[in-house]
Amino acid sequence: MAKILIVDDSSYARTLLKRALEKAGHVVCEASSGMDALEQLPTCQPNLVTMDLLMPGMEGLELIGHLKAMQPSLKVIVITANIQDETRKELIQAGADAFLNKPVSPDVLVNTVSSLL
Repeated sequence: MAKILIVDDSSYARTLLKRALEKAGHVVCEASSGMDALEQLPTCQPNLVTMDLLMPGMEGLELIGHLKAMQPSLKVIVITANIQDETRKELIQAGADAFLNKPVSPDVLVNTVSSLL
């Protein structure tokens, strides 16, 4: 399957996402912040990143810009509790490929990952 990097400041959210993705056969790396994700990118070498939008230090919009600059073909799924239309437009322009609302069901997550890969 694919290698996926989960970026979320909530360890609980990372655990739920990891469980669903590993059950579907994916290899998962985890990062607790945007900076952590950028540090792990070279060693993890993901095909896809799932990320929270609001995180301390570096928010999702800034992180997407860095990720796409480092690896332009990387697929990015933003998973957040609430996203406004203007923010969605900015994220699409930055390179986000999909959006899911928290809490995300495991089936929706796995189907979205499959459709992007």
